[in-house]
Amino acid sequence: MITVAIVEDDVYIRSSVLQFLQMQPEFSQVNEFGSVEEFMQSGIAPDVLLLDIELPGITGLEGAFHIKQQHPQVNILMLTVYEDKERIFRALQAGATGYLLKNTPLPKIKAAVLDTVDGGVPMSPLVAKKVIAYFAAKPAVAETNASEQLTGREHEVAKLLINGDTYKQVAWRLNISPDTVRQHIKHIYRKLQINSRVQLINEFR
Repeated sequence: MITVAIVEDDVYIRSSVLQFLQMQPEFSQVNEFGSVEEFMQSGIAPDVLLLDIELPGITGLEGAFHIKQQHPQVNILMLTVYEDKERIFRALQAGATGYLLKNTPLPKIKAAVLDTVDGGVPMSPLVAKKVIAYFAAKPAVAETNASEQLTGREHEVAKLLINGDTYKQVAWRLNISPDTVRQHIKHIYRKLQINSRVQLINEFR
């Protein structure tokens, strides 16, 4: 069963998302917090954290970085009204797994949470276009020296992740278990000193 938390200072939005997710059978626990400070003080490390950007005290962008440092296994989905490139890439660089706009329908937020747990990188369509345009505009270069640290199997896993495969798809293609895939990903991220798939893509550009 999947555990989820939401950090959002707008009570109406927080309650709407909370109540919807609590009714879904896939989620065993859904917690709510009004600030990053409250979340960090709770000691909770959910499978997926829905995190607003504009928050009182520590912002969501600052919070994402600190949360990933303390709990690298937590998948962070930014849930925000902001769609500018600066905030999108600051969030992804901080370790966010995905980026959703607040006008995303509740069923699609649920789908994004499930996709994240399965190794996906969910983004609102407008955000995805900006990310794709950013990487398409960068000139392709030889793989970095960092990538040469990877074993043959880790290199295979990395390539499939970059191509958009989920953890389950990687496991199926390589005939290994999803848990083994997760172990490979941990090793890849540690060797390359990164903590998100977006950063992995950047390493191989």
